[in-house]
Amino acid sequence: MSASSPSAAPPRTPTLPTHTPRIAAVVPNGFSDIDVTISGFARDLLAQGWRVRGLLQEFQADGPNCEVTLVNLADGTRYGISQRLGSQSTACRLDPGALAEASVVMRRIAGDGADLAIFNRFAAMEAGGDGLAAEMLAVMSSDIPVLTVVQQKHLAAWRHFTGGVAAELAPERAALDGWFQALHGG
Repeated sequence: MSASSPSAAPPRTPTLPTHTPRIAAVVPNGFSDIDVTISGFARDLLAQGWRVRGLLQEFQADGPNCEVTLVNLADGTRYGISQRLGSQSTACRLDPGALAEASVVMRRIAGDGADLAIFNRFAAMEAGGDGLAAEMLAVMSSDIPVLTVVQQKHLAAWRHFTGGVAAELAPERAALDGWFQALHGG
């Protein structure tokens, strides 16, 4: 029977199993406070007994300055990562020394394990291979689910960094809950 015969079966397209990506980025839209949303999500999971580890980001306005603090989910330790450079400065305000100090929290996760690791951001430093990029890769290679925030301008670098296998979530609580429940068979 020839392939053009009406009774010939069409070629089968293999179906790949669908699964929930273990890596996810929340992409802010500018209309919601994503740090408050992620903080509430993480704290609710902790209250339910999940082992959620990582760093939450908090902003505190101080006149024209904005102070950025990272908070360790495991013990509440706070790491101020902003430098005061003066009102005329156009340089990056991130304090690399303080970020290096906070990175210890993330390095421990790969060895200690967790149900979820939260990285405060994948931003310019991570896009360039610095910041918390090495810690992210270590946690990802340990098969621990990872959640972070990625601004639109860093999405191309994020997709390259993750090999395009990460989920991109809407900046809303329902999207976070749905992703986490899907990961854990809910």
